[in-house]
Amino acid sequence: MPRPTPARLRASVCVAPAMLLLLLAALVHPAPAQAASLPSKSQWVADTYDAMQGSRAYVGRRVDQGGSRLAVNLDIDNTSLASHYDYGAPVAVTLRFARYARDHGVKLLFNTGRIRGDGRLAKAKDLLRAAGYRVTEICGRTSTHETLTHSKQRCRRHFVAEGWTLVANVGNRQSDFTGGSYEKAFRLPSYGGRLA
Repeated sequence: MPRPTPARLRASVCVAPAMLLLLLAALVHPAPAQAASLPSKSQWVADTYDAMQGSRAYVGRRVDQGGSRLAVNLDIDNTSLASHYDYGAPVAVTLRFARYARDHGVKLLFNTGRIRGDGRLAKAKDLLRAAGYRVTEICGRTSTHETLTHSKQRCRRHFVAEGWTLVANVGNRQSDFTGGSYEKAFRLPSYGGRLA
């Protein structure tokens, strides 16, 4: 085994502190996957209830104001149905809101990023009904080439063109709210878009 030269010893002495600093930095600033971890299911549920605070009272007041063909526009994934924490189960606070709206004569219109064709929207409708939602209509993306934001706007405009008044819009991502065509927004958490 060759003996280390003075130059190699100096280089290893300089590298060791640098490696120690990198190790300490990793401990203080976690890797992106750690920093981007999602909250627990119970925290998410609590956050959804906070987001929907006052939603039923709002619908009650809006119904009292009158109007015909009142409806709410609902996103599906992690808004109406859980996709991350409890796949396929209803998001409890949204289902409670939807039932209240329905019981007050407000129809439920679903607006999803799921793509039309191959029975995908029919399957989504079946999942929603099994979860307890009464689906009046569902609208989805035309293809993978249509952006989510464009699809969501197109579907809301489609509902309005059919004569619906969208008294509330419930979603969890910015694309659910861009472009208007609704009266009031209720935004569930997406944690900076990390909750798909």
